[in-house]
Amino acid sequence: MNSDERRQKIIVAAIEVLLEKGVAASRMNDFVSASGLSKGGVYHHFDSKENLLIGVLEHLMGNVLDPVNMQIDTTQSAYLQLQGMIISREEIMIEMSAYNQIFLDFFVQARSLPIFREKINSQYIVAHTHIAKLIQLGIKQGEFKAATDADAIAAGLRGVFDGIGIALSIAPEKINFPHSAIQSALALIRGITK
Repeated sequence: MNSDERRQKIIVAAIEVLLEKGVAASRMNDFVSASGLSKGGVYHHFDSKENLLIGVLEHLMGNVLDPVNMQIDTTQSAYLQLQGMIISREEIMIEMSAYNQIFLDFFVQARSLPIFREKINSQYIVAHTHIAKLIQLGIKQGEFKAATDADAIAAGLRGVFDGIGIALSIAPEKINFPHSAIQSALALIRGITK
């Protein structure tokens, strides 16, 4: 096993531990045990729990963002591009819903760990900016109402998905996931169309 494979093995093992115990209760010894590697082998790649958690966060965020098309085609309908982006996230949302509790734990950690806040913030800004640009394009194309606040709608769309994620962890029996998130987001977009 090469170095990259060992690093990946540690991250996958850490995710399993985090799903079982949560961020606060997990210890480096738990990650070492779950990885099947020596303590020195784990510490070679991650010298602290915080650094390992950052590795997990980067891994999960890469899985969320990498498959999403962040290109804007100014010759195509902004509404259809935004609708397509929302609908295409269904498969990703289903896959990532297994990690919902880890993401919620990471949001809590972001309050006290600046590196977490920076990483989550950078992911948020990328998505927010992309959505706002699509809305601005839709205004320019005459598809969306001229008085639409692109930043407010972009924040609202993010809030729909974040809020449904929180609700999913509290009352999963009440959430038809991801259908509820997608339909709520599409309703918000329909509300700004002309």
